[in-house]
Amino acid sequence: MPATPASAADHADVFEQFGAVDTPQRSVYPYAPVFPCRIGGRRAVLKRTRRARADADAVAAVTRQWAAQGISVVTPLDLDVPNPVRLGDVHWVAYPFIEGNSYTGQPAEAAAAGTLLGRMHAAAAEPARLPRYQWPDHDQATVTEDVDRLHTVMAPHTPDQTVKRLMDLVSGFMLDVLPRIRDAPLPYANVSMDYKANNLVYTAAGPVLVDPDNGDFAPRLIDFAQAVLLFHTEHDSAPPRLFNAAQRSAFIHAYLRQVRLTDHERALWSVAVDYVLADEGHWAFTGEPDDWQVPRQRSFLLALADARADDYPLP
Repeated sequence: MPATPASAADHADVFEQFGAVDTPQRSVYPYAPVFPCRIGGRRAVLKRTRRARADADAVAAVTRQWAAQGISVVTPLDLDVPNPVRLGDVHWVAYPFIEGNSYTGQPAEAAAAGTLLGRMHAAAAEPARLPRYQWPDHDQATVTEDVDRLHTVMAPHTPDQTVKRLMDLVSGFMLDVLPRIRDAPLPYANVSMDYKANNLVYTAAGPVLVDPDNGDFAPRLIDFAQAVLLFHTEHDSAPPRLFNAAQRSAFIHAYLRQVRLTDHERALWSVAVDYVLADEGHWAFTGEPDDWQVPRQRSFLLALADARADDYPLP
């Protein structure tokens, strides 16, 4: 069964803190509390962020910096109460509600998304910076556990050769894939680390990033590769697969009109794709095992399992 959305009844103290009214009975996102509401007469979205206070403040500062540079992203509402704010052991943030449409898979929409991502990556990361990206640091026992879990979850759904290829990729991640990315002189930027269709709202002026809370100061190549592979995940209006040729071409070409990749980035592009498959891909395959029972997400995961770096050549 799919994840059960959080109940509003469990977060009455949060709504009181922000003066939020007209909240739905349950979160509109199944994996974390996200509640459309009204705050001070304005339409808003109140959500729990996984970031610590310093990190949440950094996200707020960077989103305001992006907005000042003309990059379309939500920024925390200016309120009479702290925003973001810590309540108990977690932090909450209120953003404006953005009116618009969902992504439907049109190549023009993919191009617009590629342009926005490119503008974010090309923007100056000064003076505000997001928290520095934390590289994976798994010991052999953790790697073995990850490989075993991958086999347990995926074996009932995918061909043996597909499972074996992914198990080999995860097995060699710490020694073969990670060092080639981590130790390379790659450009860092303030990046989304969660750039996908269900985090964009399409307005008349173009897409707006409405969930910047997972951002890091990280190699932009990782964020780019992650967006190319995972853009369609968890989005009911998006095709239940990875980008097709037209969408992929539109997204990548639009991105590259904003960002000139370095020689190191181009040389490591296929490694970055493998990095995403072994890291974020592993989480997608195993983090919510019930996703395999949801036809739309199962179709996407099967397509992701078959992805190869050679499928995504750069022009």
